[in-house]
Amino acid sequence: MTAENDKSLSSEMLKARNAILIEFGDHSFDQALDEIKSSLATEKDRAKRLALLSAKSWIIRNKVYAMMHEPFVYSLNELENTNIFSGIEDDDSTQLSGLFDDDEDEDEDEDDNGDVQIKVSKTTTHNGVKLIKDMVVAVSKDDAAKLVSDKKAEYIE
Repeated sequence: MTAENDKSLSSEMLKARNAILIEFGDHSFDQALDEIKSSLATEKDRAKRLALLSAKSWIIRNKVYAMMHEPFVYSLNELENTNIFSGIEDDDSTQLSGLFDDDEDEDEDEDDNGDVQIKVSKTTTHNGVKLIKDMVVAVSKDDAAKLVSDKKAEYIE
């Protein structure tokens, strides 16, 4: 859906629009639309206004899509099948990662039934189950290979 619409934008406009979307990535759809609306009210530069309008259009399209297909998506960066937010790393996760000890033995890559443990690197849905970023799950070897090849997960070493 978004790839078709992105083809009609110039590369400069795509970069400007994506920069705006990244800025509001943690916002809900409504919060992001409110922020863009207030920016549009004060912005005088024509190119910036076009980028804001493009971002507003993207948010509205994806809000409707999320309401119909992904009802548990609450912020922009939780949307699947978008590469806009792929390069963003969560700084909070690295700061909190060493605070808690896990009771499980993390040296084992495979469970008793042949499942492989992976760490989800991008929020996705797998077999009807919502997998949240940084979640550790055990899946079959084939599913793990597919998720890793799609760059939605990584193997736990």
